[in-house]
Amino acid sequence: MWIYCVAVRSPTSVGWRVLRALRTARPRVILAVGWLYLILYAYPGQMTTDTFDHLSESRAGIYTDGHPPALNVLWKLCEYLIAGPFGVLVVQSLAFLLGLYAVMRRTFSPRGAAWAATALFLYPPIMMPFAVVWKDSLMAGFLMLGVGGLLDDRRSRRLAGLAALFLASAFRYNAFGATLPLVVFLFELRPGLHWLKRYAISLTAWLAITFAAFTVNARLTDTPMHFWHSSLAVYDIVGTLSYVDRDLPDAELEQLFAGTDLQVHHDIHATIRTLFDPRDFMPIVTDEKLALWHLPVYGQTPAPEAQRDAIGRAWKEILTTYPGAYVEYRLAVMAEVLSLTRPKPSGVVQRRQLQRPEFAYSQAVPTGWSKLQNRLTYWMSTLWKVLPIYVPWLYVVLALILLPLTRKHRDVFALLASGLVIESSLLVLAPSPDYRYSHWTVICTCIAIVTLVARRARGSRGQPSAVVAGGGEHPALGGVAGERPVDPGAPGLVA
Repeated sequence: MWIYCVAVRSPTSVGWRVLRALRTARPRVILAVGWLYLILYAYPGQMTTDTFDHLSESRAGIYTDGHPPALNVLWKLCEYLIAGPFGVLVVQSLAFLLGLYAVMRRTFSPRGAAWAATALFLYPPIMMPFAVVWKDSLMAGFLMLGVGGLLDDRRSRRLAGLAALFLASAFRYNAFGATLPLVVFLFELRPGLHWLKRYAISLTAWLAITFAAFTVNARLTDTPMHFWHSSLAVYDIVGTLSYVDRDLPDAELEQLFAGTDLQVHHDIHATIRTLFDPRDFMPIVTDEKLALWHLPVYGQTPAPEAQRDAIGRAWKEILTTYPGAYVEYRLAVMAEVLSLTRPKPSGVVQRRQLQRPEFAYSQAVPTGWSKLQNRLTYWMSTLWKVLPIYVPWLYVVLALILLPLTRKHRDVFALLASGLVIESSLLVLAPSPDYRYSHWTVICTCIAIVTLVARRARGSRGQPSAVVAGGGEHPALGGVAGERPVDPGAPGLVA
């Protein structure tokens, strides 16, 4: 107790001076401290197999569409300044943190917004994917930067927000699910437009940035890989047949798979049931003994066109013949995506040990980590093991509960809808469960909780709300577009 009093309670103690400095710190200092903690944990940026694909393609100058080639352009630009993943790590983390601060400014004073943004940024379920240089983290970073721009009063900032959402769409193929509610509900070309005209313009803007993102990636592609045939198509085929009640005879399956270069010719349906795993599609094409097809999932050589056409034909015939089995299979995969069957989702805390260190050696990427980074990783892994804060279904349920409370908060409604729509798209698009697929949903739900609690706390104290200039009323939600403290020193602000 005596040590505590000397270290903290005494006005002249070091602890007291630190606390006083934190209370009076400028917003940029608070944000910088939070960002530097992530850098301390992640430097120079954790990498996975996907990340090495981006790096090797950007250096080779030959772009495939296995991942959005726009990512390779970003890598090339960042490596012009700093070799390795650090430049991209800086881009994705700063884009998110600055956008998050802009969003928090609608509810909090500048210092309060900095604290709220930093706390959310360092919340482990939000922070952990940003430690990895991923297209998912880049998408989340530019989505948040885009939201911050769309909510600004200045037209130039709103247009810049659209540009950020275009980049998010270019960095992740399924980002259109997240951008749709954001652009439609938040983009306003100019204040005072009739709601019908406003939504027509915002829907057109969404179509424009989505089409432009796909067009840019198509133009950048040197070698189309047609990975749908190698991954989701065969996963749909195997998953659907796994839920068919009866075993189809080998002769029928041989005819169905004619031209697909099927590798198994005896007990085909039994092999299909053995290979199917709602957590992983890879054994279907990579299992050394039971793989049904030899199809590329990496590299720059696509499957032959005739084989792709045959797989596409088989996919269409199976899904139209057994729609009920397809639904059962996709629900089983979605249960894994949401972690309904297990309390610890995969892919949350990336191991420091690389699965394929030869990739790092070939690209001259560092493979060592400091003792402090290893210790921080151990602590994060412990949190993942003991606390159920990473399960995606929890955030989906909370988002659905909060949705009716957003009637007068269009900005919060748009965020929740964005998270729920992109999560819903995984019902048909997810090739396997991975926490990063649900990362944006987790982010949107956490922001909604903080924002609604703060605004309701302010309202319960009888403090006035500030309406965004030009926000108007939402015809569907019937209320205020959102709140922004127009005077940072006003007494009605949340500190």
